[in-house]
Parts: sequence; C-alpha cells; structure tokens
Amino acid sequence: MQIEASETRLIEPQSSSADTFFSQAHRLLSERRGIREALDFFDAAQRLGYPPAECAAGRWDCWMLLGNLERAWQESDFIASLRIDDPHRYWDGGPWKDKRVMLRCLHGLGDTIQFIRYAPLLKQTCRSLAVQTHPQLVTTIECVPGVDRVCTWGPDYHENRSDWDLQMEVTELPRAFRTVLRSIPATVPYIHIPEDRIAWAARHVQEHLRLRVGLAWQSGPWDPARSISLPALSTLFSDRNCRFYSLQKGADLTGFRDDSIIDVEANSADIRDTAALILNLDLVVTVDTMTAHLAGALGCRTWLLLPARADWRWMLDAIDTPWYPTMRIFRQRKLDDWKHVLEEIRAALANPYR
Repeated sequence: MQIEASETRLIEPQSSSADTFFSQAHRLLSERRGIREALDFFDAAQRLGYPPAECAAGRWDCWMLLGNLERAWQESDFIASLRIDDPHRYWDGGPWKDKRVMLRCLHGLGDTIQFIRYAPLLKQTCRSLAVQTHPQLVTTIECVPGVDRVCTWGPDYHENRSDWDLQMEVTELPRAFRTVLRSIPATVPYIHIPEDRIAWAARHVQEHLRLRVGLAWQSGPWDPARSISLPALSTLFSDRNCRFYSLQKGADLTGFRDDSIIDVEANSADIRDTAALILNLDLVVTVDTMTAHLAGALGCRTWLLLPARADWRWMLDAIDTPWYPTMRIFRQRKLDDWKHVLEEIRAALANPYR
C-alpha cells in the first residue's frame, strides 16, 4: 500500500550524506511505505558511516512489514554482534535447555500478551519458567500453560539472583525460536481463564438476542494515530441488531444512553476480568491496543481497526494475521481517516460470521 502523503522530492543517493540517507529512509518507511526503496536507503546510509545498529533496526522494521521474519532475525543477529548495551536485551543467545529461565516483560501489555504464547515451547526444554510482568497482568499470565511462577516489580519486590540461570525478555522469543510466518505458534486460546471468572462475567453480559459486541477505541498516548474518538465510533450504535459493551478502562460515557453502550469494564478489577468479559461476547471491535491482543489470544472473534501507518506486526495490506487466526483487519486508506473503516465495519456487522 502506498499511503497518500504530501509530495516531497526524495534526495538521490549520489548527492546525499549519511544523515540524509537515513532520514529519507525513515520517511519512505513511515510516510510512504516504500519498503524496498527504504531498504536501499538504509544500506546507503550505513555505507556512508551512519551507525550500523540504527540502520539495521530500520531494515528490521522493513523486513517485518514485508513478513520476511528470517531476514529480520539476521538484522537482529547483526545488532547483537555489535555488543551494544541494551537494557531491554537480556538473552545472550545461549541455550535454555535444562535451565531455570526468568522471562522479563519490559515492553507494553500487548507485547507481553502476544509473545507469552511461547511459554509452553520454552517449558518443553527448560527446567523451570518464571515470568516477571506488569502488576495488572499477573493473574492473566498465571493462566498461561507452561508458566511455573509469576512475579512483578515494585518497592516490595526482592529478587534472589540464585533463583534463575538465564533471563530473556519476552519480545526476544520469536527470534530465539527463529520464527517464520509458517511456524508462528498460533494455536488459540493460549490463555485459559478459570471457569468461575467466566461465570462471574456472564452476569454482566446478559443480552442473548442481539450480537454482543465489545468496543475498545483508545490506544496508548505514545501513538495517538491508533485511537479513534468515541463520537466517531458511536455511528455504529444505530445497528439495533447489536448490543455494544465498553471494554475501555476508565471510559467517559457521559452523553451516551445505556441502551447505546454498557460499561462492563467498570466491573473489571484486572485484565483477567477483562478477559472473562471478552469470553462472554460474540465479537470484539478494537483499535491496536492491549485489548486486541487479549481477544486474539483468547481465540475470540476480533475485528482490528488499524491506522494507515500500522505497526510492523500487522505487515502490509493483509486483512488477517498469522499471529491471531480469529482476527480480521480493517485498515485506513488515508492518514487519520477512519470514515471508510467504520463504513466497512457497519457493512460487516450485517453478516459478522462471514
């Protein structure tokens, strides 16, 4: 997909400095999705002396967007060979067989949920598997097969270094297993919520005559382009064949009638409760945020709304994803324009099981 953008002439390689090559590569990558050209520009920047790790990281994004994970891991290997200090990189590339592994979850909530799928694979050969994760995810990660112990961080946390032999960050796992598209561990669900929590959630989602649709519209503040406003999303509420439920934590539903959208997330104490609520719905419609990963990990029918400049994990143009087999993708065609996405959603609600 070539994203519509203002016309800015790209500087030709033979007249450019390393800095210019690098900035133009990023412009090609992010603004125009000119992936093949961006790869050439990152190569040129590196030849002219731009820091090789940054050029490799740019190429990594390109290869991931193209779905060529094997080439992306080659870039990761190259960066690792440079021995650059990285507080988020723990694994030294060594084997974990018969080791006591500490799995750190230092990135976002969605990253943790997406890549914790590797826990059962790790546990097949390691001696034990502990996971250190965000406080609000502890009870959810306890529902993942293969995890022996879950801890978090904070002033009361004291770690005994002798409790583990090897530590890894959760986002390192796809590379550690040399994952390619066909080998992504995509069996869902891989998070198993206790039946008593599912039964608790059922009391808050009682509608059975209409399609029960959960909504999440606000992503993290670091990338506002992922979010859509609730007034814009509320154009869906006219569909009387659906019953809408807010999965947005702390949502302000002032001005919206209870027969338009119900705030079930207000009953949720933690993310495990949100998962239980999702399991009582027929469909989740969400922007690119933790809720999307959670619904996908639970094997629930999920419709993902993506901005034109979507994250690397969703690749380019695809309407589905090998990471989550029950997910369908709806993409912006123009920057910051959700209108046609919502039109597609409204049309799809007429036949949601297609």
